[in-house]
Amino acid sequence: MSDAAEAEVPINVLIVDDEELLVKSCGQILASEGYNVFTEGRGRNALEVVRRQRPDIVLTDLMLPDMDGLALLKEIKKLAPETLVVMITGFATVDSSVEAIRAGAYDYIPKPFTATQLRILIGRAAQQVRLVQDNASLRDQLKKHYSFDNIIGTSASIQKVFEVVSRVAPTDASVFISGESGTGKELIARAIHANSRRSARPFMAINCAALPDHLLESELFGHEKGAFTGADQQRRGLLEVASGGTFFMDEISEMSMELQAKLLRVIQERKIRRVGGESEIAIDVRWVSATNRDPDTAVRDGMLRQDLLYRLNVVPVKLPPLRHRREDIPTLAQHFLKRYAQDYSRDNLRFHPDAVRVLQDYEWPGNVRELQNFVERIVSMCLPGQEILPEDMPEELSVRHAATGGRGPAMAFSADLPFHDAKTDAITVFEKEYLSDLLKRHGGNISQAARTAGIDRKTIHRMLAKYEIEGRD
Repeated sequence: MSDAAEAEVPINVLIVDDEELLVKSCGQILASEGYNVFTEGRGRNALEVVRRQRPDIVLTDLMLPDMDGLALLKEIKKLAPETLVVMITGFATVDSSVEAIRAGAYDYIPKPFTATQLRILIGRAAQQVRLVQDNASLRDQLKKHYSFDNIIGTSASIQKVFEVVSRVAPTDASVFISGESGTGKELIARAIHANSRRSARPFMAINCAALPDHLLESELFGHEKGAFTGADQQRRGLLEVASGGTFFMDEISEMSMELQAKLLRVIQERKIRRVGGESEIAIDVRWVSATNRDPDTAVRDGMLRQDLLYRLNVVPVKLPPLRHRREDIPTLAQHFLKRYAQDYSRDNLRFHPDAVRVLQDYEWPGNVRELQNFVERIVSMCLPGQEILPEDMPEELSVRHAATGGRGPAMAFSADLPFHDAKTDAITVFEKEYLSDLLKRHGGNISQAARTAGIDRKTIHRMLAKYEIEGRD
């Protein structure tokens, strides 16, 4: 029995022909294969069935008593573009068959045909229907997985990101995402694609720091056979494969300046030339780029071409590091706890409030990715129903929490950053934590807080606005 018979939802087939014997025999053959079969003898009646039932496959004669089979084909493609139409040709001529294919027919079968020929042809069409259905289901799952609901956090900084990406996603504008490693740049890129008009087309991603220059060029543009040693066959590049969809370039500032110049030309002309090739190939992609460096600093340091940045940075999106949105840490930790508890069959896990404070005290140099890995490690070591205590935390978290006396985060800086950037991060964390503690001590009273701090109330107001902290006069 065919795949159609085993499938949970049977394929619907409409047979249209005025020869009753042929319709009856074809219907019996296909019904025995597990298809749902509808039959009609006239074209007009068949159109009504298409309107009501939306059959997956229509098997129709080229010659009908009330209308031409090609005219029926064209009407079906207007009513239900996804329906596959197979033409029965009484005259197996090249002209009629080619005309049917050009008009949108999936295939044709000449009279007379055997039961085996019919089974094979409709079986092939059914496989195509299943493939389209599976792809649609996969797209729905991806859209759900990369919906904006999965950009987790209630902090003002991440909500601003959410607002920008939700507005820009339906457009074709180029997006440039900056943020430290682990902040979720690719998640944002995939969410933009999943919520765009290109969501049914490919999403292709490449990490520009992961490949040496000559391999990166071949990956991007493809190559012709014999273009270099080892190029034993022609290969399409990722840009060519992504045409019609979205192309995501991570760590673009790690690409050589020479290759950046070639990429700029591709963006301007919307054409690529394979390595070793002569002809130009038109492409149509939506550009989303990312870097863990500050874009302007990367330009100043000679890591990123300014003209390329102008082209790619139509809509800038800056992802905040996790240490700058500590209020989101409990929500994120709970999200990952639930996810890995399901994956590892650890039911009813929960964080003790003191354990949550340990998570909030840590600096998270690896950002959300590091938090995710920590929670997975914790869950893998837990028993079902366990309450996770501070002593269950990985050593590096517990040590930092003990070092600060559980009072809050230590000074935030990273030796991986330039001095001024690291200093800015440290000052930001200090000001935000100091101001929060100060206002908490005075019940949110700005005047009292200003007197204690020995600074002007206007300065307090500026800092409150800057860090979006609430206070009261």
